[in-house]
Amino acid sequence: MELMDMIRNRRSIRKYLKQPVEREKLDLIAEAGLFAPNPGGRQGTRIIMLDDPETIEKIGVVNADCENRNWDAGVSKDQPSIIDDKSIRSGFYGCPALAMVCIRRDKKTMVNPIGSAFVCAQNMVLEAYALGVSSVIVGRAEATFARPGMREYLDRWGLDPDYMPIVFVCLGYIDGPYPAVKTRNEGRYLYVGR
Repeated sequence: MELMDMIRNRRSIRKYLKQPVEREKLDLIAEAGLFAPNPGGRQGTRIIMLDDPETIEKIGVVNADCENRNWDAGVSKDQPSIIDDKSIRSGFYGCPALAMVCIRRDKKTMVNPIGSAFVCAQNMVLEAYALGVSSVIVGRAEATFARPGMREYLDRWGLDPDYMPIVFVCLGYIDGPYPAVKTRNEGRYLYVGR
């Protein structure tokens, strides 16, 4: 599959089967994140891959609680978010695997740490798509792990205390039909020639 076709066709998926994602695929998805561009070649991001649905659900409920769910605009009719459907309890939508991209707590010690984390997440969702695994990037990681008792997970998993999660990547196999590509809004590209 050509890269541009993957970029055009990959969609954010929020409905997952209970089927686990194979460890080999999770390792390849994480590897794609580790090869993301990063300022100064410092390789400053860390990735935690979790495939325990019970723990994912617990953290996902805290994550959803960190969101202002009173937006005026909806996100998706095909793949509703916690903004669209207030009955969705978890910000991770029942995904069977979850990646957490982490950066240093002292953001001044990295060049563009948040950008680095999201580029890492983008590489991961593209690799997931190439492997037939669906995904969605979810924010609120810093707020999620700032809640009481949440740091205990990171300590138990062995994350260096100087690091914190900044973005999540939900991973799993889609439950239902894959959404069609949406038309792109006009006026988003401006070319300035010589």
